Amino acid sequence: MRSKHITPANAQSLKVEGGETTLFLATAADTAGRVTVSESWLPKGNGAPWHYHDIDDEIFYIVSGEVEFGVNDDEFIATAGDLVIAGPKVHRRFKALTDSRLVVINAPGGPAEAFMHDVSNLSDAPTQADKERFVKQYGIHIVDK
Repeated sequence: MRSKHITPANAQSLKVEGGETTLFLATAADTAGRVTVSESWLPKGNGAPWHYHDIDDEIFYIVSGEVEFGVNDDEFIATAGDLVIAGPKVHRRFKALTDSRLVVINAPGGPAEAFMHDVSNLSDAPTQADKERFVKQYGIHIVDK
């Protein structure tokens, strides 16, 4: 039987260029690869460019703030209490319009989690070589739309 009690004090924390802080509440290692659950604090203006994932569903629950989303051809603003789902191959982007807090679930767990760690180690914007590596290692494509 697998069990674990995770608190903000013992959760893995990650800070990304631009001020985003992510707390990994349940990692792929915790869940035998089934899911990754994270909590992200996005400062106003922070977010992710157009991209898509090959294999994982990405679910965003907005705890506080306002976040502008693009999901395929839809553009909308999600606020506290809203849930946004983007499945595999679905193009998505998001940008915090105010300081925002989100719970993000990726299923299966692992690829997006490893991608976040990789991106946090970059000192500059991803190069073309980085983007090709993201596809090969994590199945995450950064695209122009």
